[in-house]
Amino acid sequence: MNETRTAGGSSLYREEDGLPPQEASGRTPADDAGDRQLVRCAAAGDAEAFDTLVLRYETPLRKLVYGYVLDWEVAEDVAQDAFLLAFRKLDRLDEHAAFKSWLYRIAINRALDELRYRSRWGRRLDGNVPDEALAEMPAPGAESRVESRLLRRALVRALAQLPKRQRTAVVLKDVVGMKYVEIAELLRCPIGTAQIRVHRGRRQLRRRLG
Repeated sequence: MNETRTAGGSSLYREEDGLPPQEASGRTPADDAGDRQLVRCAAAGDAEAFDTLVLRYETPLRKLVYGYVLDWEVAEDVAQDAFLLAFRKLDRLDEHAAFKSWLYRIAINRALDELRYRSRWGRRLDGNVPDEALAEMPAPGAESRVESRLLRRALVRALAQLPKRQRTAVVLKDVVGMKYVEIAELLRCPIGTAQIRVHRGRRQLRRRLG
């Protein structure tokens, strides 16, 4: 299948409309076991263990939240809130559950709360998208720095116009870099549903960006 590659290797635009094959998870049992050990240590009062989890997940978590709120400062605040909430609730996390999915669900719920509080749905994005936010977004097909910035700005605005479920799926796949099986687990939906949401979101982005 021919694709236009984004920065970081994820594909945002596909030249075929067929759905991609199902994928294996990028996580390994060792990854989850490492997280669980850090969670146990953090719950027992080891601050450095939780700091390690923060360092491991702060970048993808910030990208995920930005995909919802489309405001860089708000995204950073929400991500910090999500980590604080996770730290306070570590004792509620089942020892066999994946910390990553649990943390991401906390962040998504917090982002939705923030959107409801600020009544941001349907609000037009400000024309001055910060450089930090643009750096987080893939720039497909860019041949120069200027073109890259323009494409990123257009992409941020196009994302804002996607239905919430499609936007979430596209951000998880193409910005955060998750596998379909991870997206399905996080969103608590069948893997085929996750694939369809990403597929439809990409199609709408392709139409909007020409």
